[in-house]
Amino acid sequence: MAYSFDSYKIDLIQRPFVRSDGFTTKQTAKIDLFNSKGVLIASLSLGVPDLAEIYEAIGRMEQVNLDFCYVQGFSTLACKRYLQVDKTQPIPMSLFTARNAFFESQVSIDFSTLHVSGDFVIDDSYITSELCDFHLSHFLGSYRLTNCFIKAPKTNFTQVKFEGETLSLKNTIFDDGVKDFQDTFYGNGEAIFTNVDFGNGDVSFINAEFFSSDVDFRVSRFGIGKVDFHYARFGGGGVSFERVDFGNGRIDFRAAEFHAGRTSFNRASFHEGELNFEGAETQKGKLSFKRVSFGTVKPIFDLYQGLNSEIIFERSSFNETISFSESQVGKLVFTDCHFNATVNLHVKECNEINLSGCTIRDIVEFYTHGNPPVIKSLNLAGVRLLGQIYIDWNANRVSALIYSQDYTTVAEKAEQFRILKENFNALGKYDEEDAAYVEFKRCDMKASLINSRQEGKVGYMANRLLYLAKKLLFDHMGLYATSPQRVIASILVVYVAYSLLYIAIMALGWGYISATSATGEMLSIIARGFYFSVVTFFTIGYGDFAPLGIARFIAGTEGFMGVFMMSYFTVAFVRKILR
Repeated sequence: MAYSFDSYKIDLIQRPFVRSDGFTTKQTAKIDLFNSKGVLIASLSLGVPDLAEIYEAIGRMEQVNLDFCYVQGFSTLACKRYLQVDKTQPIPMSLFTARNAFFESQVSIDFSTLHVSGDFVIDDSYITSELCDFHLSHFLGSYRLTNCFIKAPKTNFTQVKFEGETLSLKNTIFDDGVKDFQDTFYGNGEAIFTNVDFGNGDVSFINAEFFSSDVDFRVSRFGIGKVDFHYARFGGGGVSFERVDFGNGRIDFRAAEFHAGRTSFNRASFHEGELNFEGAETQKGKLSFKRVSFGTVKPIFDLYQGLNSEIIFERSSFNETISFSESQVGKLVFTDCHFNATVNLHVKECNEINLSGCTIRDIVEFYTHGNPPVIKSLNLAGVRLLGQIYIDWNANRVSALIYSQDYTTVAEKAEQFRILKENFNALGKYDEEDAAYVEFKRCDMKASLINSRQEGKVGYMANRLLYLAKKLLFDHMGLYATSPQRVIASILVVYVAYSLLYIAIMALGWGYISATSATGEMLSIIARGFYFSVVTFFTIGYGDFAPLGIARFIAGTEGFMGVFMMSYFTVAFVRKILR
């Protein structure tokens, strides 16, 4: 593997160099490599081939073998001049190898406009120049630039076509400078950038097309500068940015297309700047960010297009605003994440948003104005809410979002409604707090009933009867003391029911409402039923009528219901007034 170095020294020795395969040169190049402190780190002894002979071999379509060679000033433009070929025409080449070689030029090492039908291999080699240029080259076989050190302020791979089985830059180190892969085409083969050190400087893959190939950037490192995949198109293969260190600078995936493959940023590290996926598109794939360190990067997924795709975040911390404004995502998952800044989840459409286990220290915005988002399911199970959630109970159909979860228990749904209840209370949205509280109590009661199944049949039946009684008294009659209007309506219903019950008892002869005064005898059965019911319900007790028979027991229960319902109304009314 090539060493990275700061400076070097070349001595041409008038001594033949003989390679293991018998290839011989008249001179030997002794190359010393030094680090930034001037300490020698490696010495190389290489052959010095004649450039004219290399160009002639290219012209004869012979294999070019530059293994263990020092090549000064290699240039396809100079080759065209030597071969008297039009400079606009590509140079055909069969095979090219350069292992443990050293390319040097004061201007450029020029591999541009090559048309290589076989393999092109540069391994364990060095390229030092102002420009390393592969512009407009076309590689039909495998391409390898692996374990190399490229010391050039600019490396140009623009408009290169790689159509072989493999493109590999594995373990290659780039010195500081611009690395431009704009408009490159990677065919169906695998594109390997594993463990590449791109150094400081801008790295551009703008409009690169990876077709259906797998793309592997695992363990690569980017330095200070912009990393630009703007308009890049990834095919159906997997794309891996796992454990990549993206350095400091803007990371741009705007309008990138990921199609149906899985794209993984798991364990990647971002430091500062911006991570921009605005307008990016995924057809059926997954975008995965598990255990990612986002530093102070601002992630932007606005206008993201992927109704059949998933974006997954797991055990990640966000210290800057993350935004999904107007995005369309099939499934948006945050598991055990920490939000230390604002989260904009005002999406255009999303089938499911999952925030289970997250810690929210700032604002999570679902909806504040404009068109409400179309969301089918929302999971807040296990959320630790230290900040606020901006969501509209009616516009966002929050109750339906929680109940649509077919993978959470009733107890977990109760916990989610409790979180929303406390959130609305903190925001001063008391009507929405009441709505969340009602759903919390309903789920909590149902969860208790389900848990009672462990007590056996008798215990479960007793708890079921208690559940039905609570459901009638607390829920249907007053929505858990959140609706005075509902209590008033319930009072009227109970009053009328008792009145009709008295009338039925007297008509059937099971009891009677007896008058204790002369004026009372003038009232009909119907009038007696309604009059006695009202004075009993409100515990007025004039004493002008007395119940007989079974009516005495009914009157006792009505007196209790009257006291209970009036107390219930008082609690609900005072609760509303105080808030």
